[in-house]
Amino acid sequence: MKLLVDPEDDIQYMSFYIKGLIDRFGHSNVAFNRHVFRDLPSGDRATRTMRFIVMDGIKEKRYVIDTNDSYKINETLYDWCDVYGSVNTNWSQTPANQQGKLVSLCPSFAIRYTNPIQAWISASLGVIDTRRSKRKYLGCWRRMLQRPQLKEYSPKEARENYIFHLSTLWPSDEWNRNNEGVNLRRAYFIRACRTLAPDIRFEGGLVASPNNPSASQFSDCLAERIPSHVCLNKTKESTLVFNTPAYWDCHGWKLGEYMALGKAILSTPLSNDLPAPLIHGNHIHTTGASTEEMTEAIKYMLAHPNYRHQLEANIHDYWQQYGTPAASLKLLGI
Repeated sequence: MKLLVDPEDDIQYMSFYIKGLIDRFGHSNVAFNRHVFRDLPSGDRATRTMRFIVMDGIKEKRYVIDTNDSYKINETLYDWCDVYGSVNTNWSQTPANQQGKLVSLCPSFAIRYTNPIQAWISASLGVIDTRRSKRKYLGCWRRMLQRPQLKEYSPKEARENYIFHLSTLWPSDEWNRNNEGVNLRRAYFIRACRTLAPDIRFEGGLVASPNNPSASQFSDCLAERIPSHVCLNKTKESTLVFNTPAYWDCHGWKLGEYMALGKAILSTPLSNDLPAPLIHGNHIHTTGASTEEMTEAIKYMLAHPNYRHQLEANIHDYWQQYGTPAASLKLLGI
């Protein structure tokens, strides 16, 4: 058995699944090979897809894993592959002729899947043939190495009455009105937590890039960026966590991370589908998108520790069944 992976893809988004392939087939059987995929499209949206081929003797099977923020299918890659996995499947919005190969996956997140020496060997070989900016290509490898390893995403007993939330303040424009969507919903949660002080200790906020014009609108919610390892440890300690559809209403990395950590998740309704539904009161606690509704939901979850523990156990069981790298490959038929 041999697996060939297109090195043109963004290694941050591939890392989760490469970890699964290496665990399943062994490091020596997973190889980057640009030549085999030379006729496939490149570009920003194409590089958020992972293209790979499983070769078993003379038989081969082609796979695509789409980690883009949009539910829309890349038609060229859909025609090329035998199986098309997507972390933002939306069955009601996808044409029937693009559903036959489609597999719904849980949201994944970037991890450090290999050591720095092996990573830079792979990056150095790939940068020779890449059609992307070499600076951006190598930057993806550098950021992958700064991520925690998958084994660090394990449940930990939370602190009482401590809530941590740190997320990106996304740019907003006439096409993607994030200031009316994800930015506002996250701000509602942050403000709700702050209204509950001193009964709870809240830490975090929204991280804005220096040139983000939306920063002035959310100035009361801004916070400084912290390293991913620090963010992970604080998230583990948080009594509950907050999720909401993110950029283009996608399942963000945070939802996958929260599942892996077995957190009690407070969430606004999801926009896209998952391998199986998340049920309110069983896997997740769903709230409306207002400061008042979120405040009441937070108070309820804090006052009912047994309920939180039930959510924690059930969402982690869900992750083990549907979300891990091995479970994701199983959904794809590997």
